[in-house]
Amino acid sequence: MDLVIRPRQDSDLSALAELLSRQQAATAYPLAWPSSRSLEEFLKRPTEIRAWIAELDGAPVGHVSVTSADDDTIGKAWAAAHNVELSEIRCVAVFFSDITKAGQGIGSRLLATATEFAMADGYPALDVVAAHETPVNLYLRRGWQLIDTVQAPWDPEQDIPIHLMILPRAQ
Repeated sequence: MDLVIRPRQDSDLSALAELLSRQQAATAYPLAWPSSRSLEEFLKRPTEIRAWIAELDGAPVGHVSVTSADDDTIGKAWAAAHNVELSEIRCVAVFFSDITKAGQGIGSRLLATATEFAMADGYPALDVVAAHETPVNLYLRRGWQLIDTVQAPWDPEQDIPIHLMILPRAQ
């Protein structure tokens, strides 16, 4: 197994979109499906600061990015929980790995890469659909703390609780 984590390039977006599309029915990620925007737009967001891809033997098997926080209720909750300015929040986002390769450390390596960057550049935060127990438990095991559960702002018509989490800095 030759697992490589490297910066994502625009040329990776179509292969990553295909990976997301293939596993969406099994993972319910992204939850809003079909999306009103393209999967490439879902992957590469205007607030993105950095993004990485996982490759296994040259094939894409995962993705994660770090974004700045929006100036909304969620961003303000993360900033308040960290007791910092909104501009200092770094969100771990668009995090997924190939479910057919589960248990090979792909998700752990991607999360570690994004978390390390977020800690060096600001204060880590993320949101996760509350019903997605596997990622919720992954974050909790890695020291993330649940600060609130709110309704997902991207689909106000539906009842979709999301957990807001932060990774506290060591004091």
